[in-house]
Amino acid sequence: MPQDSANKSLMLSVTAAWKEGVMEPLFAALHPHVVWRATAPREFFRFGGTHNGIVGVREYIALHASRYHITQFHPRNVSAKGDQVWGLFEIEARHLPTGNTVKSDCSIRWTIQDGKITEHQAIFDTASVLMQQGMLTTAA
Repeated sequence: MPQDSANKSLMLSVTAAWKEGVMEPLFAALHPHVVWRATAPREFFRFGGTHNGIVGVREYIALHASRYHITQFHPRNVSAKGDQVWGLFEIEARHLPTGNTVKSDCSIRWTIQDGKITEHQAIFDTASVLMQQGMLTTAA
């Protein structure tokens, strides 16, 4: 399955560059009409929600970078089948407003057609991240 291997390699190379703050591989891999989703409430995560097209992805990245500096973006498992690629990543970042280090697993799903990312969805434990930032406390 050469397509599966190519799609898995694309996710690994783009996320490795992202960890280093290099966005060019991501932008080169985006379909012009990409749908970029971050499953996180916008009330707490400015980058949450759906962003459309390359302009929307640029907005997402700017909003994310205004709050977080990624220090680790480690792939634990990446698999591909057909046009779907799933990755489970260990992410560590510094929350810029508080200086706190936050750690979370993040699942990322891409749909890839003709070598271009047409859809992205990221899912992470938002409650855990908010607790680590000091913005959420446990129930009494």
